[in-house]
Amino acid sequence: MELFNFKEHDVITSLYNEKSARDLIEAINSPKYATLLTLNDAGAVSYVKDDSPNPSMLDLSNQFINFQLSNDLKKPPILESSQVQPALSGSNEKPDMLVNLEMLSFHVGANEDIDKNSRATIRINIGKDENSRDKNFDTAFWSIAAGLNLYNQAKNKAAEPKELKSDFKQAFGNRPIEIPGGLSKMTFEVVKHREPRWWQKIFKFLQSNTGKSLISTVGFPAISSSAINMLDELLNKLDKSEPEILFKSLPLRLALSQQAKDDFTAGNPRIKMGSLNPGFTVLARGKDFETIVNSDAFFYPSYGKLVPSNVTEAQLLSGRYDDPFRDVTYSIFRVGMKETKLDPSFNFG
Repeated sequence: MELFNFKEHDVITSLYNEKSARDLIEAINSPKYATLLTLNDAGAVSYVKDDSPNPSMLDLSNQFINFQLSNDLKKPPILESSQVQPALSGSNEKPDMLVNLEMLSFHVGANEDIDKNSRATIRINIGKDENSRDKNFDTAFWSIAAGLNLYNQAKNKAAEPKELKSDFKQAFGNRPIEIPGGLSKMTFEVVKHREPRWWQKIFKFLQSNTGKSLISTVGFPAISSSAINMLDELLNKLDKSEPEILFKSLPLRLALSQQAKDDFTAGNPRIKMGSLNPGFTVLARGKDFETIVNSDAFFYPSYGKLVPSNVTEAQLLSGRYDDPFRDVTYSIFRVGMKETKLDPSFNFG
């Protein structure tokens, strides 16, 4: 079984359609089309593949989807990426993007059966989409491999979401991710498994008298897809460790600026494609789309959880509330972005 693979050219784009549910009912009701209703039936999001056939609902079940936490209480609390209006403009003077990623929490659904031997491996790739306006830089990817201890041995229970956090910038030596042209593609894959002997040699977990760190990361900045395939070969050795795929994704195309979005859509205001803004983003699976978009939720960084807005902190601490996210596996990221102009002609002369 191939757990990790990077199908660089099998790219998915999310597209938002504002037509009424009545106009979209055939696509929504057919399992052949990955088309889903947004909050209050305001429209639908379709997931379209560059090369046919388009993904089905079955294909979408473990595919990661990017959602943005709204910073406006008058708007829906959680937006699918195609509903997001880019916050950064982009320009001829600064067409490129610098990006920092920090994983604030990783919430494992209660139905995932976590015990003292449960581990997980995360692999993230992010880089320039070849449809970007940039023609100066070869396509390269910033790849992150992370090992997670899903069980806290010191506390003798499953790890809390807030305990599974990491600033991925540190994995790159505090360098930001560079996205020439501002049009990106990203993958997010997670496999739950038992711990093989070689795994601890790759992921260096901090040992101390009080316990162990629960996450370890390794970063590979600006590498080629062939180098990523070599990393995959190593990680695919998990196939003898009782693996269970939580997220299995094709690359998702995301515009990081209005200019990058306009470049891809030819400036057509009727085409609303996936975008990523600075702030807080939720990565969840297609199977949990309705739970995420139909929730009125807040994110509590102190607990690493999405919590319904009508739940008090006292109820949260007691755990005595109806948690719609109990069985949802998701991750919360903080995203930093800055416009820039990368210089391919720089030298030491």
